[in-house]
Amino acid sequence: MEPSYQDAKDLQPVIQRWRRELHQIPEIGLKLPKTEAYVKEKLCKMGLTYREFPTHSGLVVDIGRPGQLTVAVRADMDALPIQEETGLDFASTNENMHACGHDAHTAMLLGLAQVLKKRESTLPGMVRLLFQPGEEFPGGAEPMVRDGAMDGVDYILALHVSDKGPFDCGDVAVNYRHCSAADDQLYLTIRGRGGHGAAPQKCVDPVTIAALVVNNLQYIISREMDPFQPSVLTIATLRAGKGATNIIPDSAEVIGTIRNVDMESRNYVLRRIREIVDHTVAMMRGEYDLEFRDPYPPVINDPKVVQHFLNAADRVMGPGHSHILERPEMGGEDAAFFFQKAPGCYFYLQCPAPCPCDGKIYPAHNAKFCIDDSKLYLGSALFLETALEILTQER
Repeated sequence: MEPSYQDAKDLQPVIQRWRRELHQIPEIGLKLPKTEAYVKEKLCKMGLTYREFPTHSGLVVDIGRPGQLTVAVRADMDALPIQEETGLDFASTNENMHACGHDAHTAMLLGLAQVLKKRESTLPGMVRLLFQPGEEFPGGAEPMVRDGAMDGVDYILALHVSDKGPFDCGDVAVNYRHCSAADDQLYLTIRGRGGHGAAPQKCVDPVTIAALVVNNLQYIISREMDPFQPSVLTIATLRAGKGATNIIPDSAEVIGTIRNVDMESRNYVLRRIREIVDHTVAMMRGEYDLEFRDPYPPVINDPKVVQHFLNAADRVMGPGHSHILERPEMGGEDAAFFFQKAPGCYFYLQCPAPCPCDGKIYPAHNAKFCIDDSKLYLGSALFLETALEILTQER
């Protein structure tokens, strides 16, 4: 058994405890005071120093020898504004929930920190740990990049807990190239002229305009995009009026999300949305305001770094536990801002668990989402072994 694997496996009860303690104090956004304090306390006990920042709760930890290659490893720390319904004895103690596994990511990175500290004098380079806030909203990777978190980094690694495919719990999955989609949020306000529902000829009805816009936008994906180049346009919210049956409102809101696997497709879709909105609203005598907010670029893996990861995974787990994904995820992931600065590998650790309340497995972002945290040592071991291979073979 590889020493790195054993070091991480020996830490499994500690990693599991860390994850469960973090699970009870979920926080959202860029400022995570309890989570940040928790991570700092553990790092200090390990004898590690960290860089912190005034505008967010991100932390940067360097372990190893400077002046050679640097491999960064990222974990997101934030949660979601969801009331937990798992019934776990370590369930959230507030109105938020770690319903996407970021508590597990943070615990795995702390596990990596402890194993690295033990080996610091023999590391063939530098490993930089990135504890990131705000992945769910409003995006913490980009401000960390602006604050220099990726300065001097040669390679980047990241993971996400997952329930992908027919894989065994504890297996890993990775895509050689396209990993996640470019992610943009659409906010459209259509302005008309309200009035009595019995006299629509005196009004400019924003509801009917919104209906036409929503319908016309669907043709971008179904009739203008290559079906082998995945794109998604989802209108998730349509709001107008206050529930009256006979009042045409003055305005309507249309809110949605756009996902594309490459920037060329993304730019085309955004341009066509603007054109269709502009012409449709003008045709119906209305006015509008359109914004695209919170853009995330796609996460693109580097094939060479992926191969380093697969080599490491075979050593840690044995052959047959790594799976190649042929299709990209259409979810957004702001780790893309880190991956724009250095070649990297983003992979998935399979560890779903049934909810104790009913025995069913629920997806991420569900109030009953659960994971098998007995497998988390694998994340620490895979990060360590991949980083060691890169530092050794790429210098």
